[in-house]
Amino acid sequence: MITSMMTSTMIALLANSTASGLQPLPSRPDVNWIGVSSPSPEVVWISGSKATIARSIDSGKTWSYSQPSNTALEFRDIEALDTQHAFALSIGKNGNSRIYYTNNGGSSWQLRYRAGGEQFLNCFAVAPKTNEAWGYGDSIDGQWDLLRATDGRNWLSSSNAIDSPPQSAEGGLAASGGCVRYTEGAWAMGTANASTARLLVKRSFGIRFKAIDTPIAAGPSAGIASVWPFSHEHVVMVGGDLNHPERRPRIVEYKDDNFTALAEPPLEGALYSLTITDQQQLIVTNPSGAALLPSISASEWLTLSEANIWNASCNADECYFVGKDGFTARLAL
Repeated sequence: MITSMMTSTMIALLANSTASGLQPLPSRPDVNWIGVSSPSPEVVWISGSKATIARSIDSGKTWSYSQPSNTALEFRDIEALDTQHAFALSIGKNGNSRIYYTNNGGSSWQLRYRAGGEQFLNCFAVAPKTNEAWGYGDSIDGQWDLLRATDGRNWLSSSNAIDSPPQSAEGGLAASGGCVRYTEGAWAMGTANASTARLLVKRSFGIRFKAIDTPIAAGPSAGIASVWPFSHEHVVMVGGDLNHPERRPRIVEYKDDNFTALAEPPLEGALYSLTITDQQQLIVTNPSGAALLPSISASEWLTLSEANIWNASCNADECYFVGKDGFTARLAL
């Protein structure tokens, strides 16, 4: 367990290294950036409004832009495997929820899945070594809307992959693409918009997700926005209520069948994204800004920014942040 002296020391060091705030990066100001994925410290992919995706291979100094579709789609989730390969998810009903793939750095994109009718996909994740992928959408007519691809190519419905039926109106929050995550051999999903926000967990070799009730603020436009699994028995999650910013808790640790509310960050409103660095630091973002917690057991957050930030992604010591009106920034830990 980290001591209070060590916590204070770490915060002082972090505050000194980030005294000038996040380092702004150049990007198109007419795009609201929402998705971000950094497969290596120098490589970062971002996605957002106007069907626009950007890639940088020099830590955000310069960008190459692409548009997978002529339709004005909003790409809220991007999962990059490396410099050349990435998947991107757009949201919306009436066929606007789509998954695209590139194998040439964004020079061209292939449509891998297009939802139909009332389908609304919130987020997805890809296991980097196998390309196994899961996508999560709002439930329809009392059935889960889950997608699975064993290799990233053929996306098939997996509505029976959860051990219990959905609650009324149970769906997701497409705030940052973080409501599905794969790490450390475990899959996790977070639900929203129902009477109880639930955590869905599965081992990488498991068949079905286990649904677990959580204490995260729940209800219409409320629930879990982003999850981070260490294993199928250890997950950190963030969220809250978009309409009632005062509701708590917004950040919770699930471990060995127990829930623990973590220190509340100094940001107003529901938390949109959660990123855990290689050094086990926690970073959260929302339209009120970004904040960092030195460890799960720490009690004092460091405010990184007060900009309108929707998402963050870290690799090694490099973190990238994206948000409204072209906001992009970098932080070297």
